[in-house]
Amino acid sequence: MSEPDVVEALTRVGFSLNEGRAYAALLQHGPQTGYEVGQRAQVPRSAVYGALRRLVAEGAARAIAGAPERFVAAPPDTLLALLRKRFDTQAGSLERAIATLEVTLEVPDAFSVRGYERVLEEAERLVRTAERTLLLSGWPRELGRLHAALEAAQRAGRAVSVFSHAKLPEGLPGQHFSYGLAEEALEAFWKHRLVVVADDRRTLIGTAERDPSDTAVVSETQATAELAVSQIALDITLLAQRHGWDAQETMATLLGDRVGRLDSLLGRGETPALGTVHGVTRAAPSGKRR
Repeated sequence: MSEPDVVEALTRVGFSLNEGRAYAALLQHGPQTGYEVGQRAQVPRSAVYGALRRLVAEGAARAIAGAPERFVAAPPDTLLALLRKRFDTQAGSLERAIATLEVTLEVPDAFSVRGYERVLEEAERLVRTAERTLLLSGWPRELGRLHAALEAAQRAGRAVSVFSHAKLPEGLPGQHFSYGLAEEALEAFWKHRLVVVADDRRTLIGTAERDPSDTAVVSETQATAELAVSQIALDITLLAQRHGWDAQETMATLLGDRVGRLDSLLGRGETPALGTVHGVTRAAPSGKRR
């Protein structure tokens, strides 16, 4: 993780930008005076001592007495343990406070989220709360971010299926369907998208361009889930046709008894032998289905 990543991560858990920069400088360069920290972290001299004092107060840094006084970063594992303990304590306080309220929630059938990290958070939530099945379509970058959650879901006995036009990451859990194309080459044609369907019911469909403008819709409606599953099933069917393998068993797994109902309807001869697409009549393919 680079210095900008450390600073950004610290600001997300409540530290100021100056505090994040000061901690990163202490972590990289060891014990330093306030002046040295200000120079290396590009924090104004008027602000650096205040930032360092707050880091010391939060347990993220330690002051070393002397003339001049110096400061040293708390070990990362110590800081992480402190932050986890504080978060758990605060979450417990919130849980107890909510329990004292009479709460009536009206949960919408669908809602939207904005921002790359929020899109990934909601995707991970769907993966971790799935009870039976998970179907995903996405890019290696986003699927890699979901690796741990998918691994946990598979260990818990959830059926995981993943489609991508790009080459999937090594060791990604689940059954894979991929064209194996280079992600960089695809980015010249398409934007990153992510679809997650949990238990054929809950769906996330969103953009994933690593941009604050990324948006996703999270839905609890059956119709949305069916449309998403059908689109991924079509992608897998086209992949199967291109590579000449039988997708019937896969479709039965993805679409459930819908495949059987359609087969029985077709078997009764209730559809014409000719199909019409955009006003052009074409003979239906002959021969046995694979």
